[in-house]
Amino acid sequence: MEKETSPSINVSKNGPYIVKDLKTLRNSKGVFIETKPVIALCRCGGSSNMPFCDGTHLKNDFSGEKEKDRVPDRVDSYVGKHITIHRNRDVCSHVGHCVRNLPSVFKKGEEPWADPDAADPEEIARLIRTCPSGALSYTVNGELHKDYSHGPEIFVLKDGPYNVTGVRLDDPDGSVPETQDHYALCRCGKSRNKPFCDGRHSSAEFKDRKN
Repeated sequence: MEKETSPSINVSKNGPYIVKDLKTLRNSKGVFIETKPVIALCRCGGSSNMPFCDGTHLKNDFSGEKEKDRVPDRVDSYVGKHITIHRNRDVCSHVGHCVRNLPSVFKKGEEPWADPDAADPEEIARLIRTCPSGALSYTVNGELHKDYSHGPEIFVLKDGPYNVTGVRLDDPDGSVPETQDHYALCRCGKSRNKPFCDGRHSSAEFKDRKN
């Protein structure tokens, strides 16, 4: 019996994401999109056939380069009595999942940004495990938790990034997600931290009515 190949995403220079051997591609409407052994997903934000690339990046001067004024790649830690919260703003997609669902702990626009003693540690851990970008992780009893064995899937978020789970990312420029288990990839073309989403899709008013 032939061994099943693990799916992967290759970030092509100033071009699409080349995705190989992916079985599950799903959009925000709950539709499972047909895949092939190799597909190209748009990351310039201009395709007329989203989520797939249609070559528009060759016409709109898309650049996949990181910008110098991006948020630095740095992990901040918020130490509590029973749990320590870690946050890497560099890979945060700013969809508001944490501040919306546990505002007593995660405080938008405030410093310190997180209060690890403001809720039950297990409740905090459960929420962190659902962070789509991998920006959040936690430590309990000296053990760091950031990989949760998600199955391979790419989810096309409504007017937002590709939320990826369980798919290896290969970037010739050396970009590495906080965890290969789950991360968010830019598809609006405006992120300052490509290939990762940095929430710029909101200010860019990126729209994808199809997905």
